[in-house]
Amino acid sequence: MLLLVAALGVLLRGGARVTTPQRIGGVPQMAVKLELNPEEASRLLEDGPAASQGPFGKGGALEGVANTLDAVAEVTLGVLHAFDDKEVQDSSKNLQVLWSRAVLAKLGQLDDPIAFQLLPKSTRGAVEAGLFDFSANFLEWVAARTAFLNEGTDAFLSSPSCSGGKECQIVIFGAGFDTRSIRYQREGLRFFEIDLPETIEAKRVVHERYRDEVDPQVRLPVRVGFDLNDCEKVSLLEKLEAQHGFKRNVPTMFISEAVMFYVNPRAIASLYGEIFEFGRSSEAMYCFTDSMRPLVQGPFSDEIKNFLDKQDVELLAHQARWSGAVQFMHSVARTPGMDSLLSHVRPIVQAPIISYAPERVPPAFNKLPKPSFNNSWYALGYSSELHDDTPYSTRLFGEPLTVLRDGKTGQLSVHATADGEAYACADHQDLFWVWRGDPSQANFDMLPTHPTPEATHSVETILDYGCDWSYIVENNLDTPHLYWLHDGSIPPIESIGCSRKNIASIGLRLFKDDVGVGHIGKTSTKVTKVVRYDAPNIVRHGGVSGFSEEFNIIPLGPHRTRVLLRQRFPKGPILSTLLNIPGTKAALQYLVRNWNYQIGLEDYCVMQGQAHNVDDLGAPNWRKLSVGDDLIVKFWKWKRDALQADGLSSEYFTKWDGSSISAEKIRSVQPVPLKAPTHGGGRRASPATVKPAYLSSAPIADYPPINHQPYPLLYGENGIVERHVQALDLTNELRKVSTKLPPIGLPASLGAAAGLTAGAGVLSMTGWLAGVANAMGMQ
Repeated sequence: MLLLVAALGVLLRGGARVTTPQRIGGVPQMAVKLELNPEEASRLLEDGPAASQGPFGKGGALEGVANTLDAVAEVTLGVLHAFDDKEVQDSSKNLQVLWSRAVLAKLGQLDDPIAFQLLPKSTRGAVEAGLFDFSANFLEWVAARTAFLNEGTDAFLSSPSCSGGKECQIVIFGAGFDTRSIRYQREGLRFFEIDLPETIEAKRVVHERYRDEVDPQVRLPVRVGFDLNDCEKVSLLEKLEAQHGFKRNVPTMFISEAVMFYVNPRAIASLYGEIFEFGRSSEAMYCFTDSMRPLVQGPFSDEIKNFLDKQDVELLAHQARWSGAVQFMHSVARTPGMDSLLSHVRPIVQAPIISYAPERVPPAFNKLPKPSFNNSWYALGYSSELHDDTPYSTRLFGEPLTVLRDGKTGQLSVHATADGEAYACADHQDLFWVWRGDPSQANFDMLPTHPTPEATHSVETILDYGCDWSYIVENNLDTPHLYWLHDGSIPPIESIGCSRKNIASIGLRLFKDDVGVGHIGKTSTKVTKVVRYDAPNIVRHGGVSGFSEEFNIIPLGPHRTRVLLRQRFPKGPILSTLLNIPGTKAALQYLVRNWNYQIGLEDYCVMQGQAHNVDDLGAPNWRKLSVGDDLIVKFWKWKRDALQADGLSSEYFTKWDGSSISAEKIRSVQPVPLKAPTHGGGRRASPATVKPAYLSSAPIADYPPINHQPYPLLYGENGIVERHVQALDLTNELRKVSTKLPPIGLPASLGAAAGLTAGAGVLSMTGWLAGVANAMGMQ
């Protein structure tokens, strides 16, 4: 149902206020009418399983895998509940989540002591014995949504509207075996838990067992057996009011946790209409970690904010996962004459930033309105490149810098190599940064921050170019060039439709969000890409899929640029599982880095030619504009305005205070030589074979595309790799496999890895097996 609801979401038109069920003659009548595009509806029906549940759904290519996993879970839960909870007939995902929470709590990753106590006495010892500890790697989604809803619940109950024992209510949709009603015990608070009748009956059993055996004084929730799909025809709030004591004049919090995937769109619209209408007359808070499709489809905060504004609801915190399939939101109704709840919660939670890319800075620090190269953070390298007490040499705008991390304290320092001036610096989200400005004015809130890095898997690549940084920024802002230059180059570009045959159908919409300016790229059928420029030197690529790219484009000096490219893959259940298979991280890193290598080579040729035409022959940066060039022009104008604001003719060889850097001092500075490349790739040239003038221009260009050698997979291949903290070399991965797996497991593991790599066309099967045999000492 997950992808079915998502697909139906694209059929909706408009964004009108959600209306509510009306009663005529005592019978609830639907006032919600979803207008469906007949052509899109027809296409959806033709797509069948692919449109509804993907490859794991009914009729999908991997349906058997899903059915097997479900069967295993059902048998396991049946055994765990076979002895003292025979009345518990619900063996669905609800019990899986209960056991998951108990495991996470045992490992200290979740604050939920009740979950363990709700498990059967005869089998709960399996959790204490650590038999399920391995599953924690796959449960980040459960931990994240629980922590988010706990934050909202704490904010609601601590408000003046609820504190001091005042009467208030919490309604939980799809409650399953949620423990919140037991964990939050206080006078005046009533919980209403809504779920399917069979789930509610199962929960009655465990609740009453908890009351009888653990806490006779516990206030149990009001349990309501109800299918949310019936909201299409029945008013749920009126049912709660008439039969279960729900009150219309009491501050109420509505929680929706991973249940709307199983509810039809009309029922969702009706339910949302009811609860948002409730907030127009009584204080209400809405905390969701759930799908909001078909009413909110994408992952961007402005879409959900615009929708909630029409319902007279203020969005206070937001993040999205899996292309917007799940929305994490805290919001409060703008109830006329009642603002104590809204005023209390607003400063507690993190206000949403309208950002079309995951990384963001507070809107007040957006560099676009005030162009300047100063008072900005610049990434210098990956944290994994630093080794304790070992100097790291690099440059920024031509100025040699030395970076050092203290082995005892972990403290980072950056100083000018020529004169020893100290700069403010930071180690933040696996990058180390320097502040170009007065160190006393360094603002750490301006560091670009990803809100949920733990929900992604990142691959880090270093690229070295022999051209000016501005051409690399332009190249990465130029969406149409993907269609012309990189058509057919690598599978990911082909997968998003970037081919010459689609160039006529591409549409680019210019946008400004709270952080930068960019394009939303869309073909006639789908959004393909989001590109954003974060001044001064960062370009971000993303989209609705959750995948993102971050290009930190470092101006080392004239005609020398280093790019720190970090690509983040959303950790869905499938990727999380695969990443725990030895060798998968190394294979994925190898594939992605060499895809980047291929694209880098293709771009480099074009950028060198462009630089020659502009810098050497005096050609203008632009004359006649085409599709997508408006964003590029904004960048060049920003650079021009920044130079004027800083009083400079060039951004190179000048400090933040305007003082010039002595060319003689720069020439006298010798970089600290590296014993090996620092990022698991690149070809190490002997210092004796490198001209002294080039050697002084640290960092040495170890990486593609200046260095034509591709990134390696195995030790010894072309004599490239010697060491790196995060190289994830496959040889070591395979050695680990050989010591852990039984003999029958090794061939299967190698075969799977071989199929993945050979199928991607990056290595022949013969070459793979020869490398594996050599790595493991079989030859």
